[in-house]
Amino acid sequence: MVIKATDFVLVPVDLLDAVVTYGNWLEANGFRLEAEPYDLEYPNSPVLKGVRAQQSHFYEVASSVNVLRAEEWVKYGRASTQDTRYVVAIANGNSVSPSELSRLRELGVGVDIIENSSVNHLCPAHDLSLNVEFPTLSKKLHRSLGNARDLFSQGNWKESFEDACQALETEARDYLRKAVRGGRVSFVNDRGKTVVYTEAQVSGMTLGGLAIAFTNLVGPTQTESRVAQALTRINPRRVTVAHFKYKSGKRARDLRTQVGKDLIVIVNSMKMLTGG
Repeated sequence: MVIKATDFVLVPVDLLDAVVTYGNWLEANGFRLEAEPYDLEYPNSPVLKGVRAQQSHFYEVASSVNVLRAEEWVKYGRASTQDTRYVVAIANGNSVSPSELSRLRELGVGVDIIENSSVNHLCPAHDLSLNVEFPTLSKKLHRSLGNARDLFSQGNWKESFEDACQALETEARDYLRKAVRGGRVSFVNDRGKTVVYTEAQVSGMTLGGLAIAFTNLVGPTQTESRVAQALTRINPRRVTVAHFKYKSGKRARDLRTQVGKDLIVIVNSMKMLTGG
């Protein structure tokens, strides 16, 4: 839709220009918009609802922050079962106090500033329906999993999980390649048939392939046995986030339900593989 001032009934006159600017900016960024949507479940009618990539964003446009209203929307988001985000957009050149910004960040509320014809992000909106925290990282794991942690803190939990899976895949591949190079390991499948893996084959393995290879190890160490379990457990969600990231349905529900525990599994597996 093309956003016009006449689309709004509840917006004060002094905010209409900012709302139109904001709506057109959101539409240009790929959001499908609805003006002043109403639902009995909503704490109030937001100025705009935007949907993109299976995410529902609810937008307020105001001259100042209403923390109590934001808290009510957070309660709504936490009661939701799908990706739900809430954004406060401050208009007319007004600012947000440090204490307000700190509280909104703590809540996972996004903050935008509308000034003339431009929109600037102060902090990202998080998926309020996802009650998950990124596991604590040891100093040794900051290099490999720090980017995944940062993505999570920015509200990008699917990208965070995907990045963490890639880090585990890389570490597991390096571990197995070294073991093959040193002639320390042998493999047999579940039918008792000997399987031969070369370094080159290991280098080309995906996380799913590595899960099979670790499972095929003869006389695995405790670490190798546990890593095999971890890779096998995580691979279905890795496939989901790699190929079905923006799809709804059973895969999406399973990913949302399991991602918190899967991240813990990844961190613990990385600790075992790296000794830290």
